[in-house]
Amino acid sequence: MLQQSSGQGQQRVLKVLATKRKAERIKSSFSGAVIVDEEFVCHCVITDVSTTGMQLALPKGTKLPDQFMIKTPAVTETLNVSKAWVTGNNMGVVIDAVE
Repeated sequence: MLQQSSGQGQQRVLKVLATKRKAERIKSSFSGAVIVDEEFVCHCVITDVSTTGMQLALPKGTKLPDQFMIKTPAVTETLNVSKAWVTGNNMGVVIDAVE
């Protein structure tokens, strides 16, 4: 099972997600759940985050649509994201909205 970090790193990620100001990418290792059409698809690891996007590490062979949702214990809101790039099992996403 995936584990999430805690402490100062978590607080920095929460601060980046909560603000609209431009910020550096922050390395992380938060677990997340990928949701498509309100259905769980797979777990992921959020390996870095900024105010505008995230990098995800996904299970091998994961295929996702251009838009989907991410839920993570790091924030209470659901993140609506759009695929920006894919390299191997890693994907960059843009945060479109926070619900």
